[in-house]
Amino acid sequence: MSRPSQRAGRSGESDRSEAADGIEERFGGAEHLGGKEEFDVIVVGARCAGATLGALLARRGLRVAVLDQATEIRSTLSSNILQADSLAFLNRLGVWERLRAAGVTTMSHIDMRLEEFRCRAAFPQEPGDVGGAACIRREVLDPVLVDAARSSGAEVRLGTRVVAVIREGGRVTGVRAVSGGVETRLRARLVVGADGRNSKVAEACGSRMYHVSPGERSYYWTYFEGSDTGPRPTFVFHRWGDRHMLGGPADNGLYIVGVSPQQHERESFRADLDGSLHAHAMRCAPIAEALAGATRVSRIYGIRRFFGYFREAAGAGWVLLGDAGHFKDPAGGRGIGDAFHQAERLADGVADAIGSRAGIDRAVAEFGRWRDRTYAEYYGLAADLGVTGPIAGVVPRVVRGLHARGRLDGVLNLLSHRSSVLEVLTPARVLGATGGHLLRAPGQRRATLGELGRLATTEIRRRNAMRKPVFQSSPAPTPAQQDTPEPELSR
Repeated sequence: MSRPSQRAGRSGESDRSEAADGIEERFGGAEHLGGKEEFDVIVVGARCAGATLGALLARRGLRVAVLDQATEIRSTLSSNILQADSLAFLNRLGVWERLRAAGVTTMSHIDMRLEEFRCRAAFPQEPGDVGGAACIRREVLDPVLVDAARSSGAEVRLGTRVVAVIREGGRVTGVRAVSGGVETRLRARLVVGADGRNSKVAEACGSRMYHVSPGERSYYWTYFEGSDTGPRPTFVFHRWGDRHMLGGPADNGLYIVGVSPQQHERESFRADLDGSLHAHAMRCAPIAEALAGATRVSRIYGIRRFFGYFREAAGAGWVLLGDAGHFKDPAGGRGIGDAFHQAERLADGVADAIGSRAGIDRAVAEFGRWRDRTYAEYYGLAADLGVTGPIAGVVPRVVRGLHARGRLDGVLNLLSHRSSVLEVLTPARVLGATGGHLLRAPGQRRATLGELGRLATTEIRRRNAMRKPVFQSSPAPTPAQQDTPEPELSR
């Protein structure tokens, strides 16, 4: 996909050949130089993407090092929502029972509101599923994934800061890493950047951003204890007007509440986070019912002034995984699910190609093309859910029609990426819903047709953009701001 990858594909050099001197692309200081170690794959980042990939590759017999600068895996900025496909993956990975023992429970139903349409339904399930959705805090999930990588045979090194990538003969061949003040050279056939939105590996490898899209909303979430979730554990997803709220049972008896301030109240919201979040939650009936008598037991987490993007996925000897390579509006809650999905796909391609440099380069280039094809329409869907103001009126009209015909599963499968946007919002359904609306409300003809025209124009623009990437020409946007001014509450 990237130009370095194309150069590597023409080289045809043997795995055994090396340049006499390496070139180090540094992004941090280091001290003493230690020994040299050899791996098949080095993964930078030991969170959802990196630890999972490490486990999968090690199980295929590869020698893998998973490095993370954190000395202890703790909470990180995340909505913590996992859909059915992600839960099924965790079961295939062999960690589901351990997560259940750590206090993880699942949600079987959804209470969904899109503008004035509201319904309650069971999540669709497929063979191998263990639940419809779950909220798993990262301090519960990530250590289990790290242990899975370690028990699978990967060498996990926490407290290890990668300070440079090493290039030889035009390709990345390893990293320099510092632990305990000692710098070590680690070599590998492939270096994977799984180090998040502000990826240092992406920066060192010269990966460019494209399809950069500023987020229009800000999001805040927190956890309550003592909630009443009723007889059916239910995920609440309400989006109406300029409001967006979610709620549901989380691990260890907690209840997550997520809200997005309206455009006109963003600054006043931050002035009184606790009061503002509570007032928002009370405007959503099912969340208000669940919180009757509950107590907030965590800080209020937040993200604002973020942007969505794709980065060039791969080059000679390197590839980006998870948020390092692609990030979209959190409205869809797919960050963890995307990390698992990508790790599983990349592991298969890399494991089959690890014997040759040319094979590895082809595998990671194909992974990049697959990633862009797969996530293009979901990128647009997340942006559409994350707009300020109401979502396009045709969406709830189509969903209402599908619900009336008993075909809501396709809509709910959008959350787990088991159905595509164009399978649900087909041209025939969009036109049918629009025509029906015009018959019922002829006075809204101009506004309705104008909205339809804007949707069509946006979709055409997005498709054209994915065929011909528009790279970020100016300096990279300011990193997303983590908005957590409160200290952690004691429990």
